[in-house]
Amino acid sequence: MSIWDTHYAALYASPIAVDASLTIACGEVPKALRAIDKTNPAALNFRGVDVLDVKPSATIRASDLAGIDPANLRDADLTLNGKSWRVVSHQPLPAPTGEAAGEIMLVLSEV
Repeated sequence: MSIWDTHYAALYASPIAVDASLTIACGEVPKALRAIDKTNPAALNFRGVDVLDVKPSATIRASDLAGIDPANLRDADLTLNGKSWRVVSHQPLPAPTGEAAGEIMLVLSEV
């Protein structure tokens, strides 16, 4: 276990993260996980420049999505803080040790 695994584990176990449920559009059973609610504007990387975007998002540990094909994330339903959202796209947020140890940012749309 790397130091980054320890830091992400502590972050997602803290009150900063909330319980969430992800339902893949392909009809799989909902997956319970922890997410960081970023439904306020988010900074997105666009061609090497950070751009403030008004789209809501949430971050999830990449390890929590390890068994899910990233192509299936589009149109999935994410429920967090009592509200349901549709996933419109996603973006990896790698840790210094690689993508698998980092996070996935889900860009959301209100249902």
